[in-house]
Amino acid sequence: MTRFAVALAMSAALITAPAFAETQFRTAEPQTFTSQELQAYGLDQAASDRAVTLQDQGYEVRVLSEEEAAQYQAGITDNQWLLLGILAGVIVIAVAVG
Repeated sequence: MTRFAVALAMSAALITAPAFAETQFRTAEPQTFTSQELQAYGLDQAASDRAVTLQDQGYEVRVLSEEEAAQYQAGITDNQWLLLGILAGVIVIAVAVG
C-alpha cells in the first residue's frame, strides 16, 4: 500500500507541475478596444463583437502576442483533466482489486 501511495503522489506531482510553470512575459495594460481595432488584430466579426460586449460588462481585454498566448495557461488543461481521470480510474481499479 505504501508503494501505491508513493506512486499516487508522484503521479499527481507530474500532472500538476506544468500548471505552476512560471511565465516570463508582460502584457500591455487593459484598454478599451473597438470592434474594428480587434478585427485589425485578427479576430473575426463575431469574436470582436463578443469582446466588445464583454468590455461593456466590465471585463478587461488584453492583446497578447502569439508567443505570450502560447505561454499563457490558466487552471488545468484538457490533457491534465484526462490524466487525472485516468489516474482516478487506476485508483478505483487498484482499490477494487486490493
